[in-house]
Amino acid sequence: MTSLVLAVFAPVLGALALTGFDLIVPKTTARKKPWLVGWVVLIPALAFVYFLSLVGGDPLSAEWAWVARMGVTLSFYADGLALLFALIISGVGALILIYAGGYFHEIGDYTRFCTLTLLFMTAMLGVVLSGNLLQLFMFWELTSVTSFLLIGFKHEKKHARDGAKQALLITGAGGLSLLAGVLLIGIAAGTFDVRTLLSNPGVIRESSHYLLILTLVALGAFAKSAQFPLHFWLPGAMEAPTPASAYLHSATMVKAGVFLLARLGVVLNGTTAWQVLITSVGLITFLYGVVIALRQRDMKAILAYSTVSWLGILVALQGAGTKDGAKALVVGLLAHALYKSALFLVAGSVDHATGTRDMDKLAAIGGLARPMPFTAAAAVIGALGMAGIPPLLGFLGKETLKVAALSESFVPPLQVLWVVVAVVGSAFHVGVAGRIAYDTFVGRRSTPPPPQPHGDDHPAGHGEAKHPHEAPIPMLVGALTPGILSLALPLAFLPALSPLLTRAVSAIYGKPTAVDLQLYEGINLPLILSMIAIGLGAAIFSLRQRIFITLRLLPEFNPVGVYKWLFFTALPNTARAVTYRVQPSLIREGIVTAVLVMVGTVLVMLTLGWDAGSLDRIREVALRGFEPELAIICALIIIDTIGILFAPTRLAAIIVMGLGGAMISLIFAIFGAPDLAFTNLMVDVISLALFILAFHFLPDVFMFKPSRSRQFRDALVAGAFGLTVTLLILVAHANALAPSIASYYIKNAYPFGQGKNIVNVIIVDFRGLDTLGEITVLLIAGIGVTALLRFRPSRQGRGVHLDELEPVPVAEEFHFSLPTPSESQT
Repeated sequence: MTSLVLAVFAPVLGALALTGFDLIVPKTTARKKPWLVGWVVLIPALAFVYFLSLVGGDPLSAEWAWVARMGVTLSFYADGLALLFALIISGVGALILIYAGGYFHEIGDYTRFCTLTLLFMTAMLGVVLSGNLLQLFMFWELTSVTSFLLIGFKHEKKHARDGAKQALLITGAGGLSLLAGVLLIGIAAGTFDVRTLLSNPGVIRESSHYLLILTLVALGAFAKSAQFPLHFWLPGAMEAPTPASAYLHSATMVKAGVFLLARLGVVLNGTTAWQVLITSVGLITFLYGVVIALRQRDMKAILAYSTVSWLGILVALQGAGTKDGAKALVVGLLAHALYKSALFLVAGSVDHATGTRDMDKLAAIGGLARPMPFTAAAAVIGALGMAGIPPLLGFLGKETLKVAALSESFVPPLQVLWVVVAVVGSAFHVGVAGRIAYDTFVGRRSTPPPPQPHGDDHPAGHGEAKHPHEAPIPMLVGALTPGILSLALPLAFLPALSPLLTRAVSAIYGKPTAVDLQLYEGINLPLILSMIAIGLGAAIFSLRQRIFITLRLLPEFNPVGVYKWLFFTALPNTARAVTYRVQPSLIREGIVTAVLVMVGTVLVMLTLGWDAGSLDRIREVALRGFEPELAIICALIIIDTIGILFAPTRLAAIIVMGLGGAMISLIFAIFGAPDLAFTNLMVDVISLALFILAFHFLPDVFMFKPSRSRQFRDALVAGAFGLTVTLLILVAHANALAPSIASYYIKNAYPFGQGKNIVNVIIVDFRGLDTLGEITVLLIAGIGVTALLRFRPSRQGRGVHLDELEPVPVAEEFHFSLPTPSESQT
């Protein structure tokens, strides 16, 4: 159990070590001895070996009490699904760190990238291995923060900052949706523990909050996995360094949403709402992403949109909740992680060697296979895997997809649509894969590239081409290894994959399920559909120039404008309007707003909890121990308070206010607390003296005379506030949840506090920290008053009455207001 926790947090420890290395070791020494940093690759490599050792055993768990009163534990749970993702995260992560060693020229950039990548690795491992939903959400948000830092790695570039901000806002908004869904799951199931939920899958489906939970969880997953129409942040995040793009956007982060649906699918699927929502969004994303990918010019943009497409089919496969769908999901997940990470790294190598990722410029250069043979080999293997050509693992991914499309439990029209979409989408993937491999490394265009429409593609990676050359060895290792695995696993290691795939499918399906992959199972309908898809893909590839021109003429649904309006116009303007309402320039208006909100909130809550016996209980509390003399004093205090409103001068208002304080002291004395009465009376006297001293510098007569309507409004607001507080006190006494603590103080004041005055013992001993806090507040208030006195009019000397000065425009000297929307935007 300790080893499981160590495997999760080992990358963080490595990141801390790298940070210390960067601060201590001189840069010149690091450049001469790169092995001082290269050891960092061992962290994900050892984690990969550890997770691989867990494949054959039972699910492993580790748990500690975290917030025991809420039933929240810090727990980790490694079943088949979690292990599959953990192996991808750690294995691809090791290759990414190796590749980055050749990609970054500066040792400082390499150490910073490795530090951020290790932090992100821990966040992703925490997501997939969490045994508690609240803990999963915390790691989920850490992935958003760390990916923001990786996407904005080149922070000096505006496009990188914009892409990072866009990714953070979209995935962050999805995270808030997920948090609400997780809390509702906890309310419906009475637990946040993953294993408890999986053992009782029907509890959520039977809940009255099921549809709301499904919607909130799905929105969180769709945002993280770039599902239509929230897909646009992923291509924008391509401004990240290529190793980060390969890691985040092909193998790990974007699959977090797929993992979430797979983890919670057992408790959420099996309903028409789940089937329609998950399947429709996934299929739309699958087709839309690959069609838009074919019209791109930037290699990374092509790979980004094709990633969006495959994420869509991974989501759609979970719509029916069938065994074949779970099998296709697992195989497609692993295959995509291998071939797409290889292709992303190839794109980085091409950009590194030629200075451009523009497909037109690369086609004009042509024949990169000759100067870059090993990179070309990695590209061809990755493209063949993407196209689903046997015997690569990608072929099995496409094959299991066709099997799932034929066997999904849908009504006949939707099942036919499923098959058509699977074939057509796979065909477009073939065309995209051919364009990546052939146009970059084999083909050569004799005519110059056509002019590029303004503003359609990102400028990143479209610099002037330079003389191509082979990538450094670390980059070749990083790019070739996933492709080699994609080829070797189906040919030689399919039996070794069975335990891992069996456990992963069983975790997704919710029942023990055996998985036995075969590279060739004879001529059957799925194989025929795969051949049809490859044939259509070959036709699309041969007609790619015409299709490309046609697709470029079609409008693209790009919700970036909606995103900018929502986050940078609507939200700021709404916040500004609310701020003007709740925090206006005049303090009294702000107080009125706050009081009305408080009154409305309390009344709504009291109305919701009102029952037939509420009025009787309140009447009983109100009349219990009724003393006429106290009622008279309270009535006098109310009259005194009203009298303050009609006082003609400041001095009269101060005196009337002092009378109210004296009557409150009288109440304390009647209730047998003479020391408290004396203290309150002394405080009132001192306060009156301070008021008089302060108001000596102000005109005695009030300069501002409110209108009758405003006086009437203020009286209504004050009266509503007083009645609401009175009602709240009576309701609280009528619905006591626990006995009064007064008896405890009476019993223990002398034994514990060694004092016979209970009030003093409470203030000094039992609630000493409260008293210290109050003293601190008074001290801070005194410092604040002293600071404010420094802003008095410069022409007013000490002891000089304001009436003796020339009139000063109050609005110019003292009026405070927030900037107008136009000013703040300027």
